[in-house]
Amino acid sequence: MPTQRSARRPDAGNSSIGRLKPYLGTWDVRRRIIDRLNHSLVTFEGQAFVTPVQFEEHGDTHSDHATLRSSRTYRLDDAVEDLVVRFPGLAEFIRIGDGASQHVVHHCGPDLYRGRFFFRGPDAWAEMWHVRGPRKHYLSLAHYRRA
Repeated sequence: MPTQRSARRPDAGNSSIGRLKPYLGTWDVRRRIIDRLNHSLVTFEGQAFVTPVQFEEHGDTHSDHATLRSSRTYRLDDAVEDLVVRFPGLAEFIRIGDGASQHVVHHCGPDLYRGRFFFRGPDAWAEMWHVRGPRKHYLSLAHYRRA
């Protein structure tokens, strides 16, 4: 995981000038979550919206028991060398660099999130998460395609 940096580019906060520009817009999302703890499969279908300062996702999460409306939101800050992804309360989640394939790690209390991002070009990308903790053990794979 890249090291912490406090310096910001003069265009920070205006990611449309930086590395985020090719990904601005609306994306169709499909995610499969293999819950190893509960021995179940969960799916998500929806849309993601990327702006210069925010990533927002809305859709339906399906399990054997129910279908729930789901959403998540992250703040985006285009720093000197990385795109900083932050939780809504502005705490840092992860940093993404410029490579086509990225490894990221996030510790959340006793839970460990290990992720991979695969940037296939301006019209498709994917993310994979392996999450392990006292009450979590799952693998998540999401595919994003330009809407």
